[in-house]
Amino acid sequence: MIEIIPIEEAERWDAVVKKQNNYDVFYLASYAKAFQQQGEGEPILICCVDGEQSAVAVMFKRDIAECEYFKGVLSKGKYFDLISPYGYGGFLGEHGVTERMLDEYAGFCRENHFVCEFVRFELGGDYRKKYKGEVETRTHNVVRSLEMPIDEMLMDFEHKVRKNIKHANRENLRILIEENDDHLEDFLRIYYGTMERNDANDSFYFKRDFFETMNELTGHYIYVYVIYQEKIISAELIIFGTENAYSYLGGTDKEYFNVRPNDFLKFEAIKWLKERGLKNFVLGGGYGMDDGIFRYKKSLAPNGIVDFYIGRNIFDKGLYDELTKERRASGEDLEEGFFPVYRARVIKNAI
Repeated sequence: MIEIIPIEEAERWDAVVKKQNNYDVFYLASYAKAFQQQGEGEPILICCVDGEQSAVAVMFKRDIAECEYFKGVLSKGKYFDLISPYGYGGFLGEHGVTERMLDEYAGFCRENHFVCEFVRFELGGDYRKKYKGEVETRTHNVVRSLEMPIDEMLMDFEHKVRKNIKHANRENLRILIEENDDHLEDFLRIYYGTMERNDANDSFYFKRDFFETMNELTGHYIYVYVIYQEKIISAELIIFGTENAYSYLGGTDKEYFNVRPNDFLKFEAIKWLKERGLKNFVLGGGYGMDDGIFRYKKSLAPNGIVDFYIGRNIFDKGLYDELTKERRASGEDLEEGFFPVYRARVIKNAI
């Protein structure tokens, strides 16, 4: 059986998600709402039931007629595609997913004119192993296990991390961890400053209302701040479900790199998360393949490198090919490897 719960039924949405004892934060309604505000599409919770087993997935339903390349070409409300939220997703079930669930889901997608889907798979789940479409890994993520004693974990860090933590302690840095947004202004000051300094992609520039919606994830987030001489100099938003925590967004005031706040913040956050009973702290990857940001994260978990997988599934091959042909008819150079092809950005040729 397939059931769709709309985002307007947020309370029911969350109740269904929380029936899965291993649910993750990316499946909660407020997380989906935050990205709906960013124009990702219409969030839906897809529920599959097979006897006593159940699984859920969060997807954004996107009207292809509203894509800039098809405006005025297609009728609205006729053809759609699906994409999982930024982060990690796919079907999540306490006992996994069954073949019958996947067959019914594929049939449901065809019946409802979903042309294709793009999925960012949960790191530890088994859904990708049963996935009916193409599965690929292009990048790595770093996962810090929280299940070893804290003293052993400290020794598991690279030497430079321990050195930076000692330096931060000599500088008398203090930590502040809050389960509210009392210091959101300080967070935004540091976050936006970091984005500007790194010339970050526009997709990482989240506006204030995004964070205000994320802050509705009561009991599933913390803000971690480093204080130096009574000023907040580094900040990070961490979100978490039942087992996994995620280093999400943050940054550091560039004027205070010399007092080494970054590793200090991560270590204090790790101690808090471990005491909370969480099992893993997902640090994520870099902007590119194994870049400097990735290497920094790896220094906190040298043995915690895992592959990050994506999935692509075409439910209506005929229509997919038709849309792709229409998109290519312009003769423009499209971004290579983008899925679906008909949504690919144009590559501007250098003159």
